[in-house]
Parts: sequence; C-alpha cells; structure tokens
Amino acid sequence: MRVFRAKTGPKSVPSGNGVRVAKQANNSGLAARYATAIFELAGEEKSTEALERDFAALKTLIAGSPDLARLVKAPVFTRDEQAKGLDAVLRAMEASPLTARIVLLLAAKRRLFALTDIIDAFQAMVSKQRGEVDAQVTSARALSDSETEELKRILKSKLGRDARLQA
Repeated sequence: MRVFRAKTGPKSVPSGNGVRVAKQANNSGLAARYATAIFELAGEEKSTEALERDFAALKTLIAGSPDLARLVKAPVFTRDEQAKGLDAVLRAMEASPLTARIVLLLAAKRRLFALTDIIDAFQAMVSKQRGEVDAQVTSARALSDSETEELKRILKSKLGRDARLQA
C-alpha cells in the first residue's frame, strides 16, 4: 500500500523578474491565526500601540523597498539570511522588543512571506477593538491634513464611528 502525503506550506511561482515568490492566495488562514496570537500577546504585554506603530512602519518599509520585499517574500533566502536582514532593519527603526521577537520568530519558522498579511489582519483587529472603520480614499491629488480631518469628521457623523483612512 502506498501512502501519499500532500506537501504543505507556500508554493512559489515565478514573478515578472524571474524571482520565485511565495504565493499569497491561501495565506489568509495562516495570517489570521498568527495575527490573533500576536493580538492576544500584545494585549497581555500592554504593547498593542507600540506593535501597531512598528508594524505600520515595517509595512511601509517593505512597500517602499523592492529589496526588502524580496528578502521577506522570496524563498531563495535562508532563514538565517532573512533573520539577519530583518534584525538590522528592526534595529534601525528602533522596533520594540515584542516586534523584534515576532518578526524573528516568523523568519525562524519560514513564515515571513505572510508578514504583510499578518500585519493587515492585526491592524484590522486593533481597529475593531477601537470601534474604528477602515475607509479607502481615492483622490486625484493628495489630501491636505485639513481635508483629511474634515473627511474623518464627516464619516464619523454619518457612520457613528471613527474612520481610519487609507489614501
């Protein structure tokens, strides 16, 4: 009798530049599980705000740097290479010890490919806890601070909750 086992974990697909990048399609369950655990841990350690701030900065850095995005998502790097690279980034951004532990754990477990999804899920949990609603704003030009505040005020009056804008 032959027993076949399905391979688990992320599958990689070639991206436009020839780099094999982890598929994001089925990461929502993984990201949600990690985000839930991180959210509960942050609540226990009373460091939700610091973690939220660090995660937002890290997500911005990843979005703004193709090299960092490749380090996080491409399976061609070893866990040690990913850990060393992200440790340097975390030190440079003066991330909290909890943030560093979480990101380095993800590197050790080969789960960095899901980092941005985990950050998104974590941010959604924090917003829900605060009673905020997320709103995506598309405009022909960047909104000024006063326009952003006015939009938040209008949305709060209409929705009855604070709006967290993503422009």
